[in-house]
Amino acid sequence: MRVCQHSSVHATRNLPGLAITGAVVAAAYALNHGIPSLSPLSLSVVLGVIVANVVRMPEAAGPGVHFSGRRLMRLGVALLGMEVSIRSLLGLGWSTIAAVLVVVTVTILGVAGLAQLLGLERDFGLLIGVGYGICGASAVAAAKSQTRTTEEQASYAVALVALCGTLSIAILPVLGAIFGLGDLAFGRWAGAAVHDVGQVVATASTRSNLALHAAIVVKLARVAMLAPVVLLLSLRARRLQLHVGTTAKRPPLLPLFVVSFLILSVVNSINIVPAPITSFLVNLAQVSMAFGLAALGLNVRWRELRAVGGRPLVLGLLAWVLVAAVALIVVLITVGR
Repeated sequence: MRVCQHSSVHATRNLPGLAITGAVVAAAYALNHGIPSLSPLSLSVVLGVIVANVVRMPEAAGPGVHFSGRRLMRLGVALLGMEVSIRSLLGLGWSTIAAVLVVVTVTILGVAGLAQLLGLERDFGLLIGVGYGICGASAVAAAKSQTRTTEEQASYAVALVALCGTLSIAILPVLGAIFGLGDLAFGRWAGAAVHDVGQVVATASTRSNLALHAAIVVKLARVAMLAPVVLLLSLRARRLQLHVGTTAKRPPLLPLFVVSFLILSVVNSINIVPAPITSFLVNLAQVSMAFGLAALGLNVRWRELRAVGGRPLVLGLLAWVLVAAVALIVVLITVGR
């Protein structure tokens, strides 16, 4: 009886924050319905920042916002595994898999290096590189706990993903025509270069169904890189912790939500879950991540965001050029025009 009462009290404490976070998410989806090129995930964090700095947040909202930013975000990343099929990835062929590895690796390490050249923290560069190289806002959320970055830096990284992904929708089709790329090559370029899944779909849809299919398959191969990249960041975090001699508890090699992501990827690969349930879980993943990103935005204040400065914007634009250029070179080598 006491356990039930405790759970009921805990749930009641979360309600105010969940209601505010839910309102932000609802507004993000409404805007996405009117402007499909804008990702509801990116909109959630941007609207969260606006609300947090325009409206005085009640103290009672704290527990629910924290619950959204931690538990619901991790649930969303875990359920993202239902979008990944190992069988489909193997069907890409080793040349395409190698191409994806090159794009992701060069993007993450290259952006981290650019961050240091601009006088920014390497961890901040790694966070932006993971967002650009893998799957946008959800990758930023998954990697944040393995880096020494703040809520403001994570919000800035998500905002850059939204900005440059939107630029890709407008500019990549024009460049694709100038470069004389066929539908297959353009689709693979979009899948390898654009950050958020929704932005990839919007970019490739300007061509044909062939381009769209090629883009989605390559994009999902990048999503599959989430688990190994988080593992490597976790190993790095442990090494740095040992280097400074801290006595704090060491983080797990792979967080439980990333392990769940891997398990669900395997489950999805063997086709034991009916299609309607898979579709429901994929949609639930997006909504859960939207709640988490809205909570991230609700914890940000303008003064802290301004303190980050303008150099991250320069970094984001350079990173956008880097990932597009590397992806184009790789596509031309593996597929041709």
